[in-house]
Amino acid sequence: MLTARGWWLLFWPGAMTAVALPYLAYWSPTLAVLSLTLLSWFLFEWVWFLVRSRAADGNVTVERHVLHGDRELPNLWAGLDGVVRVRVRLRSRFRLPVVALADKLPVGLTVAGGSRKLVCALAPGGFADLEYIVHPTLPGVARFEGVEIRVADLHGFFYRRRFLRLPTEYLILPPLTDDEGGQRATKRFNSLPPPGVHRLRRPGSGSELLELRDYRPGDPPKMIAWKVSARRDRLITKEFENDVPVRCVLFVDASETTRLGEPGNTPLGRLAAIGSGVAQAASATRDLVGLTVFDETSAQATPPARTRAHTMHLLRTFAETAGRVPPQPPTADATQLLEHAYPLAQELYPELLDRKINTRPLWMFWYPLLDSRFGWLILLLLLSPLLIFKREVTQWVAETGLGMGPRQSRWKGIFALLYLPVFVGTWYWFLYGIRGIFPPRSRRLSQRKQLGLLFAALDDDEPAAVGRYMHDDAFFAARAARFLTEHRVTPPAPLLDDDGNSRFLGEPKVQVLANALVRSVGTARDNELYVLLIDVAELAGRLGPLVKAIRAAVGRHHQVLVLLPWPADLPPPADPRAPAGKLPKRPPTLGRILEGYLADRYQQRFLAARTELVRAGATVVRIEQTDPVRLVLARIDRIRKGGIKR
Repeated sequence: MLTARGWWLLFWPGAMTAVALPYLAYWSPTLAVLSLTLLSWFLFEWVWFLVRSRAADGNVTVERHVLHGDRELPNLWAGLDGVVRVRVRLRSRFRLPVVALADKLPVGLTVAGGSRKLVCALAPGGFADLEYIVHPTLPGVARFEGVEIRVADLHGFFYRRRFLRLPTEYLILPPLTDDEGGQRATKRFNSLPPPGVHRLRRPGSGSELLELRDYRPGDPPKMIAWKVSARRDRLITKEFENDVPVRCVLFVDASETTRLGEPGNTPLGRLAAIGSGVAQAASATRDLVGLTVFDETSAQATPPARTRAHTMHLLRTFAETAGRVPPQPPTADATQLLEHAYPLAQELYPELLDRKINTRPLWMFWYPLLDSRFGWLILLLLLSPLLIFKREVTQWVAETGLGMGPRQSRWKGIFALLYLPVFVGTWYWFLYGIRGIFPPRSRRLSQRKQLGLLFAALDDDEPAAVGRYMHDDAFFAARAARFLTEHRVTPPAPLLDDDGNSRFLGEPKVQVLANALVRSVGTARDNELYVLLIDVAELAGRLGPLVKAIRAAVGRHHQVLVLLPWPADLPPPADPRAPAGKLPKRPPTLGRILEGYLADRYQQRFLAARTELVRAGATVVRIEQTDPVRLVLARIDRIRKGGIKR
């Protein structure tokens, strides 16, 4: 492809050649020879550039490595810098003088150091390294699509763009924390915490005195209470309470509501990060930690354990849960999806959108009319003029159909009646198709045709699917939304319906969570702690199954803690006991009135949902985006240590 500089250089030698050759016999041949020499040199450089660039097709390989320190790991860690190293190797016989490399950064990651772009020269058998530092903030999944490569000549006249696809997904594991929720240091702790700090009123090896009893033969001497034995003049043995670990079961809400938002900064990612900190803090005190991930349809439970392999399994589960893609909109706008899917396809699949193999024929705009139900009628009207040239047919129509004689004065009316439907049908068909040549219909149909051919090539579909992608909005919208979610791009979708309610309430998840909580209570051994990381603020008044399950758990002397996420751009609910402050003097606008109405309604629903859960016996904590894990752990530890009934 020619650059702007190349087009100007091609224009001036061509113009000079066109001017000098007709007058070669009258003028000096210097101008003609100079322009032809320059044009020949330009064409030779163009051909030589195409030979070198096309020889590199299929001979350029890409390798990607993620490093933490000096070690290569298959995962990234949230909160820790990771080094991404990309190596591009050339195996062609020709040297590429100018190569611009750019690694496509996944959505949700930021570059903390280095550069993901490089301009260099590649020799045969040589390689170029890209190295930069990424800083993930929340757990999830990072998808690296590949490397964009642009090949150019030294003069800057030509360039060629390719995208070397190397789709690789890396899990972003939650950060490692200590038993207080802080960042774990490099040096390990020398002291191991005792196996459980929660007492059970039965004889055991704890540190709290349970009771005194008479000495029995076989009791260890260290258990003898000597002072009490001296007062009673007989041996008395001390018995201590048994120390048992508490089973902490986490319930993480992975419904459609929590997956909405900017990739890498969704409510589900924050819930997964907090849940990971709670799980690691409980494992640090050698408590048994279980996990249940649920959505609107099912729940996946991991039984409680406290081994190192179990902790790593929990971290991977949290990362996979946080990396779930947003749901596909039930009724999406095909035009909006086209505006998001076409630039992504141009960036990732430039060779499949090339005009040489994926072009727009001019006659494609007249296909829909001929393929429609009444297309045969338009075709019949267009072919009807052929009947006019048959004198016998025309005379028979005039005598029998119209009741006219074969006089010459009546032929004008016959021709007018025959040509009127032909004229109307021809112009209707012509105007129907000519619309596609003018914008914005031309651009929209061209892009949908190119995307349809791309989707058919990716799905190995039949050629008829291309026409359906062009003219069936629902079919195209479903495939475009799936194309965006496969590449971890959030498809555009309206979040509110016509009544102002959320389209992704997820009401069935309440019953799924209640069933999972009841199953966990039914298999409980000792008093357990249930931590519910859920988003049910919009479901106030419809929490009946969950309220019954919480009451059943509290009736069995279990502790239930509910962590509700709070939107970052929404003020906290006002305290009804606080004095009313002065309202800011701002001119009321429709946007501010609507924003205030939605904020007030969400706060009222949140307070109603919290009231329902508190009355059922649960402790509700509001989680803001700025809340650290340590603060949440302090609240959990305060609840876990206080008022445990046996």
